[in-house]
Parts: sequence; C-alpha cells; structure tokens
Amino acid sequence: MAMFQLLCWGAASTLESEILGDHTTCLRQSVPPMVAEGKRHWPKGAHTLGNAGVTLVGHSAEHGNVPAALLGGRFYTGKRKYWYTDFGGGVDRKRGETPQQGAFREFVEEFFGLDGAEAKTAASKLCEATTKVLVGARPFVHGAYVMFVVAAEAVVEALQLSKFATCTSAIDLLLDSAKRNSELSSIALVSIEEMLRGALNDGWVRPLSVRQLDGESRNSDEIELRPLMVGTSGSILTVRDALERFADEPIQLQPSCAPQPDLLPITNACCQQVDAMRLEEFKMAITRYIRMAPSLEPIVPTPSKLASQVRAQSRSQQSVPYVFDMETGDPDDVLTLLFLCSHPAVELRAVTITPGSEEQVALVRWLLEQVGVTHLRLGAQDWPTNAKKTVNLSTSFYKGFGRSHASEPRCERADKVLLECCDEGATLVTGAALHNLGAALKMDGFRLGRWVAQGGFAGEGVVPGGKQMDKFQGKVTCPTWNFGGNIPAAQAALATEAIARKICVSKNVCHSVVYDEQWHEALGAAAQAETRKEPRGSRALAFGLMHKAMEEYLRRKPGGKKLHDPLALAVALDESVCELAEVQLFCQKGQWGSRLCPGSDVWISVDYDAIKFQAALLR
Repeated sequence: MAMFQLLCWGAASTLESEILGDHTTCLRQSVPPMVAEGKRHWPKGAHTLGNAGVTLVGHSAEHGNVPAALLGGRFYTGKRKYWYTDFGGGVDRKRGETPQQGAFREFVEEFFGLDGAEAKTAASKLCEATTKVLVGARPFVHGAYVMFVVAAEAVVEALQLSKFATCTSAIDLLLDSAKRNSELSSIALVSIEEMLRGALNDGWVRPLSVRQLDGESRNSDEIELRPLMVGTSGSILTVRDALERFADEPIQLQPSCAPQPDLLPITNACCQQVDAMRLEEFKMAITRYIRMAPSLEPIVPTPSKLASQVRAQSRSQQSVPYVFDMETGDPDDVLTLLFLCSHPAVELRAVTITPGSEEQVALVRWLLEQVGVTHLRLGAQDWPTNAKKTVNLSTSFYKGFGRSHASEPRCERADKVLLECCDEGATLVTGAALHNLGAALKMDGFRLGRWVAQGGFAGEGVVPGGKQMDKFQGKVTCPTWNFGGNIPAAQAALATEAIARKICVSKNVCHSVVYDEQWHEALGAAAQAETRKEPRGSRALAFGLMHKAMEEYLRRKPGGKKLHDPLALAVALDESVCELAEVQLFCQKGQWGSRLCPGSDVWISVDYDAIKFQAALLR
C-alpha cells in the first residue's frame, strides 16, 4: 500500500480541500526558467507532423535533487525486445489534432491510463499550462517526430496533483503515480547525465529507480533505451542541449513557498501522510479534477529573463535516419544514392533494391565502397530469388562503374531490412516500384515516420493552370512508373496507418527538373569545394564520381537528364523545396491522379523551387 506524503504547492485548490482538508505543508521547486513567448517561434514541423511525444524531466529529491527523466517501459512484440522510451505516438490529424495535443493525449493515456474524452481534456489543460514553460523554450523536431520536453513540476501544477506527493519533488511523485496499461508495464527514473551517456554509447543505462507496474520480475540494474533514441542520429541527441541546460539550472524556491506563521516547518520529517491512498484512487482524483469546471486555471510560472538567451543559442544540426529503396533504371537512381549516402544531414541506415539481381547488388555495393559507406544494411527484393534475373546495366552510363560481388555489406531480403531499419523516426525515400515496401507492410510491427515517394500525379483540379506543364495541361490522370509497377502495394502504402506522413513527388513536377550544363557546373564547383575541405571525405568522393559520370552523359546527350528521384530526395531533406497540396490519390484504369482532400495527411508536389532544390543536394 503506497503511503503518500502531503506536499502543498501554494494555496490549496478546491480539489485539494475536498481530498485533504486543511493539511498543508508548502515546499516546491520552480519550473526551470526557460520560457518561450509563444508558438510563433516553434519549428514548422511542430505544427504539422504526425507523431509527437513528451519527455518528462525534474529534480529528484529522493536521489539528492539529481536532474532526471522518466521513461516508460514495455515489450515491443514486433522486435521481441523490452525497451524504455518517452511517452508519445501518432497524432490524429484527420480529426484536427495538433502535434502538441497529440503528444499530451498520448502521455496521459500511457502514463495515467486515461482514455477518450478524459484524456483529451487532460491533454488540453497540459497544453495550455506548458506552452510557455517548455524546457528549451520550444518543441524539437526529430525526423517526423515532435518532442516536447516538460518539467514534472509543470504537469503536477497543471493537474493540481501535488497533494499526492510521496516526497518533496514532482518527478518522484509522478514516478509513484504511473498506471499500468497496455502501453506501459514499468516506469524508470534515469539521471539526465546517465541517459545522455547511454544514448551516445550502446543504449544501456543504469536507472536511479524502476517500478514494475505489472508485477513481473525484471533485471533493473541496467535497462535498454529504444534504439531510435540512441546514437548520433537518435532522438535524445536532438534535445541534448535543452537537457543539459535544464540540468545546470539551480533549484529555486518560489516566493509563495516561503514559510508562513500558520504553517508547519518546511522539513521532510513534518510532512503529513495520507494513508491508504492507492494508485487507483490517484487516477480517480485526476479524473475528478478533469471533470471540474473549466474555470480552474493552471498555474503558470513567471517567465525567466533567461528565455531570450536560450532562444538566441543556435543548435548544431543532427543527422536524421534514412532508408532508400531504389532500382537501376536510369542515371538518376545512382545520383540519388550518391547524394544520399554522403549528405551530412543523413544517417543512411539501409539501401534496398528492386528487383534485386546479383549485378544490381554488386553495382550498389561498389558505389558504397567508393565513398566509404559500408556499415549500412543492403537488401534486395525476395533475395536471393531474383539474383539471376536479367537487368540491363550495359548502357554507357552504367559501364562507367565497377561491380563488387563478394564483400560488405552482405545482401539480405529487402522486406526484412525495411522492417528492422524503419521506425517512427526514420524517412524512407522510394524511387522504384513499391514491391519492397508492399512486402514490408505485410509484416507485423512495421512502422515508419515519413515516406517520401517519387510517384503519383497531380493534374487538373490540384495544380493551378499557370503551373501545369504543357504536356499535362487539362489532364486529371496519367500513367506513372513507380506507382503503376505495383498498384496494390501503392494503394496499401497510401492507406496504411503504419506510416505517419506521406509525401509524393510526382511526375507533373519531376518532368520540369533537368540536369543540364548549369547543374553540371554547380556540381563541379561543389566537388572542388568538398575536395579542398576533405579530399578523402565521402562528400568529395561522391561528387567526384557523379561529376565524372555526368560529364560523359552530357557529351552524348547534351539535352540533359530529367531528375526524378533526386527531387524526391531534396524534398525529404527540405520539404519547402516543393509546394505541396494535401490530396487523396486514386488509380483509374491503371493511371494515377489526385484530388484535393484537406486532412488526408497525404501530400503531393504541385511546383518546385529550383534554387532550394540545388541547395538541398549540394549544401
């Protein structure tokens, strides 16, 4: 039976009086003075992305006021692993939910076991109370995931839950208050220093404390972080600066918590205890509070003078995990691979190939070897079923590259590679018929944060007349190679809820993007600059390979080469490269089209910015 010490954070509220009467002891920590002026400074993705979560931090009085974070643990059936992570998930964009609302709804569902209207009401209160007191002064965007770092004090104050405190800090209260449910079977308190150490190493950390909510016996000496949180491209590193600044902030007593003549002395020994308060009663109290009149205003701490300094501090760019699904139909497949595997903002986890012949695999492996990128996974469709399949790689362009038949990375089944390398924080760029993605979608546990596809068509009714190419004027549908190559797979990918965000870079725009002499000169200049900076760096080597190959290509075909897949990659790197419209795609007699459909969270290109396109790939 849990014994809860009474901790009053200011004057008792109506709910506090109802439950506790006049027992009050006032001691509290301030919410860290890192305050935003509002949402206008938030990154664009914080308003639009389809996945979001909450990271809870605080100073644990039970552990010497060490700065710490709360992480939820559960068994991931698809991966057969028990991992700890933050509290978040999908945003219900179709019902108008914002990433902030979705993050806090997921939090109260996972943490307190609330659901339905109660969860939404609690989330609304938390959004209102925390907008101006987010740690780091704003949300952070990690790939397709929005991260809200929140002080535990802000949650306790917003829901007026301090009367259930087991000690003198909110983070310890929340540790004692987590409720078992289908998405949470344990809760861990980990020091921020230890969490950052583990995230930069192998993902294993030593927690300060662990509660097993389901009664199971697990080894808690060390726990494992969810892989998408770990490494230089992990989500924890995205918020590293904010966490470190939080940890450096001194613990402050609020003026309202100074001792009063009619209150007990501020010591742990004199804290009053509320006996027989089980966790179920705690949940019921939360529910009663949520149902109370909306006139109850959350407590919002006074903004700190440090807010402007925090906003002014720049952050280093973090690499984002990518997977590339490709074919070898024409030169822009190779260009896309080389741009992608050498880009400084990209952590390329895997490359998968369609149909996956032995020679295709050998070509891709050779290209990766030339730029020193051999640590990733390599997959081929139904490998090794198609190993002996004939694929034409005898054109002059492909003859300019070597083949590597027996070295790393070894080849695997593409669907298995996609299952294990894609997650809520990853972006998948597809430049081929969707055989591999279609197969992966049939596997239990497949999840993807963002899919950027070269495919689809936007025409009349979606693209304004002034932006339609002459060849597509008045067209509503059009054949498209990649989506037409496996129509059921394309339809499944567009319809699935396993993919959070979907962007189609369509042929109505791709056909206006051409690699010509001007582009060739820009690539040459970029290759020279990269060579001066780091002669054996992957960027210099990749640009050099591309420039040499395209020099020969333009000599034979001075009209240039349309760039389909590189435009899709550029949009993945910077979505503002293309003007996007929210649509519903459809297939009619083998041809693809789209119609405007606000709320679908499926986007398609209607125009592009040539300068941004080039900058995204050559920066």
